[in-house]
Amino acid sequence: MRKRIKVNLADIPHVGPATRAGDWFRRYWLVVGTTRDLHDIPQAVKVLGEDLVLFRDQDGKLGLLGLHCPHRGTSLEYGDIEDGGLRCPYHGWLFNVGGQCLEMPAEPKDSQFPRKVEASVLSG
Repeated sequence: MRKRIKVNLADIPHVGPATRAGDWFRRYWLVVGTTRDLHDIPQAVKVLGEDLVLFRDQDGKLGLLGLHCPHRGTSLEYGDIEDGGLRCPYHGWLFNVGGQCLEMPAEPKDSQFPRKVEASVLSG
């Protein structure tokens, strides 16, 4: 059972992570973009004070990840959509729509290290 959050009017402007209104809003669906505006390139969006990147992979699945790659902080807004995910433009790490790293070009093909890395997703 979820803990009941009491939100008052003074809390509403503060929607970042770990704030009363932010925690409350993160319990519900939020519109962050439209399919009409989402093309074959990633789109930077700001949702509840968090910088994110919205994209659709080659299979049509939607992804919403933290804007910055966990490796070097490069903006994933400039990444390429390919092979079931979003590829970072800096070192080529490939992330699926859930943020799981699928591939690191500098790692051997049989390396298990990519499975240990995830891009951030909207908190909550």
